[in-house]
Amino acid sequence: MTPRLGMHFDDLDEAYNFYNAYGKLAGFSIRKESSNRGKDGEVVWKRFVCSKEGKTDEKHWIGKELVQRRRMETRFDCKAKLQVKLDKSGGYVVSMFVPQHSHAPATPSKRFMLRSHREVPESKRQLINTYDAANVQSKQQMQVFASQSGGLDKIGFTDTDLNDYNAKKVPSFAVFSTSRLPS
Repeated sequence: MTPRLGMHFDDLDEAYNFYNAYGKLAGFSIRKESSNRGKDGEVVWKRFVCSKEGKTDEKHWIGKELVQRRRMETRFDCKAKLQVKLDKSGGYVVSMFVPQHSHAPATPSKRFMLRSHREVPESKRQLINTYDAANVQSKQQMQVFASQSGGLDKIGFTDTDLNDYNAKKVPSFAVFSTSRLPS
């Protein structure tokens, strides 16, 4: 399941999902870095990179006046990437693949918590919706999930993921019939 030059994907989502699955097995998280569009607006090429690609902006370094608090370094100038380009026959083909990383991979027990691999599973979404209907706060929901799973580190998502999921939901009071709107 290692990417190789010339691999074909039907669309960009398929390429992203493939590289993300590869990253999960290899112990790294990915992100979308850049792309280029043609005159018709279609994406001509897209680059996916290791989440540790790049360097921290100089304004965050210690010794500068702009530093408000020191944060852990998250960028290690990693060069690992996958780039796909639009194929003339349709779909996208791998045009560049760099497998080397400048950092150690995540351990197998921590890989599921890397950002691009975290998600709120459907079974938990249904329970979250039920808790929301009963006005159970997010913090309390996380405590229930932690006690069911054996700890916060075993839930598979973070409180931020839970809040993001709740923010994306359409509130039930916002659902209305368009048949009553004036034309």
